[in-house]
Amino acid sequence: MKGTEIKALLKAPPCAGWFSPAIQGLDTSIRYACAMTLWVSFLVMLLPTFVNAVLRYTTDASLSWSVEIIQLVFPWFIMAGAVLAAQHSRHIGVSFFLSVCSVRIAKLMILLVQQLILIGCITVGYVYLGFGEFEGGMEYAAGDVAFTSLGVPQSWSYLALLVGYILLGLTALTRFYRVLVGAVPTDITDNDMS
Repeated sequence: MKGTEIKALLKAPPCAGWFSPAIQGLDTSIRYACAMTLWVSFLVMLLPTFVNAVLRYTTDASLSWSVEIIQLVFPWFIMAGAVLAAQHSRHIGVSFFLSVCSVRIAKLMILLVQQLILIGCITVGYVYLGFGEFEGGMEYAAGDVAFTSLGVPQSWSYLALLVGYILLGLTALTRFYRVLVGAVPTDITDNDMS
């Protein structure tokens, strides 16, 4: 891929309505943040793993912290990928039903799904922050446990969930707005929303 193709993938398409510049700017910012998180976390996982493999086969030594760094970074990698997929409407979904429906019915179904996604994201945030039955939130779930070699609290891994679900919620809101103001969803057309 050329640099211009990558920039085209990361730039959110414009939309109609009064909030178009804000929606496009928010979506573009989310795409860039997720792409950067994907690249950095991929390198942070790849390089120690490669060095560890070389060390094991050449010296019978290993980096004691290499597994911990992967455990720390992997949730960030997964959540960034999930949000980026949602930004491009390429997340897991059943598009068959949308393809056999009229455009109007498909739009209504997408609006409903975006509302359900938003409710799910709010629920995760509610639980993460320690409201409800799960007193203390994810910070409590992780406890004061830290990665032995790194000394970093394990709650940093759990933080990827909160950040990821906030970005998924924002993506659901922007997608809801785009469909509401008349954009034809990519689930129906297989092209980026305009």
